[in-house]
Amino acid sequence: MGKQEDRTQSVHLTIRVMSIVGLWPWSPAAKDELPFLVFIKENYRYLLHLPFSFAFIGLMWLEAFVSTNLEQAGQVLYMSITEVALIVKIVNIWHHSSTAWQLMHQLKNAPEYELRSQEEIKSWQGQQRNFKWFFYLYGLASLCVVYSGCIGVLFLEEYVLPFAYFVPFQWQNEQGYWYAYGYSVAGMTLTCISNVTLDTIGCYFMFHISLLYQLLGMRLRSLRNVDNELEFEHQLRMIFKLHHRIRRLTLECQTVVSPYVLSQIILSAFILCFSGYRLQHVEIRANPGQFVSMLQFVSVMILQIFLPCYYGNQITFHANQLNNEVYNTNWLQCTPHIRRLLNIYMEHLKRPVIIRAGYFFDVGLPIFVKTINNAYSFFAILLNASK
Repeated sequence: MGKQEDRTQSVHLTIRVMSIVGLWPWSPAAKDELPFLVFIKENYRYLLHLPFSFAFIGLMWLEAFVSTNLEQAGQVLYMSITEVALIVKIVNIWHHSSTAWQLMHQLKNAPEYELRSQEEIKSWQGQQRNFKWFFYLYGLASLCVVYSGCIGVLFLEEYVLPFAYFVPFQWQNEQGYWYAYGYSVAGMTLTCISNVTLDTIGCYFMFHISLLYQLLGMRLRSLRNVDNELEFEHQLRMIFKLHHRIRRLTLECQTVVSPYVLSQIILSAFILCFSGYRLQHVEIRANPGQFVSMLQFVSVMILQIFLPCYYGNQITFHANQLNNEVYNTNWLQCTPHIRRLLNIYMEHLKRPVIIRAGYFFDVGLPIFVKTINNAYSFFAILLNASK
């Protein structure tokens, strides 16, 4: 390709946004840089997220604890449980920041993953473009959830916060309301952007590795056009080496995404459960903005669960497809020596390639279906308990 960085073109904006909101490592400080700037670079993420993310989420949970009944608690629990998953994602990316940076650096610059043919370039660029625009729409839909709720409450006669949290001062008056409202908007905007970008980067790592497995399949398929035995064996051994490196990348990817996917799977059933309970108690005529916001929230939450399951499933699917691609190599015309190499490779391919979530779940579409079923079961229990 013309430029190495084109291999990761779909997440350039995401990484820039993550740097701005303190979720991606900044460039190392120069020796002659001012001490104040060095301090800001090292502690910027804490200065931003402690007052606006962690404190805001803590106040949400405090509001849930001081609620007098289940209906009042349900108004805040659906969002506060979502934010617990966000805390896990933030702490995880901070803890694995160097691993994530090195993984992205390899995907972006390592020469062994360079694309060779026009067919590979065209396929790669098309799928990268689709990923980019899909996650732009996902981010836009998530922000619409926040701002439809924030705008909707402005048309109500009484003072209502767009997203409930414990306010340590009297806010149900003209002056105090705008302070409480402004903090709610700022906190939700930051947590929404953090959630979207962390979802995007986690899914991107899995998406990129699934593309590498597709690349292996294309190169195996292209061997049918190689007539020279020595050239065939050379390219086959190059494929073996590339496959070994991709398996290693898969393990590195699992290290980065496993905790966040695990938290998402465990908490999502409860999030959808309380979201449905909250949706049932929102009056459409009295608060149409809040109702629309809740509908959007449930839709985005289902998508948020589905996406890592889908991209994890893509890795397993395309890795399993390599077994079929071996049969497209014109192996019947190969010498006994090369056939033995292909047999050994096919035995190696019998080892399943699976992204695991914290060594508890296989990340794939079956766990998505199970999570939705669990959410429905919890929702039915909650409805019976509230009667």
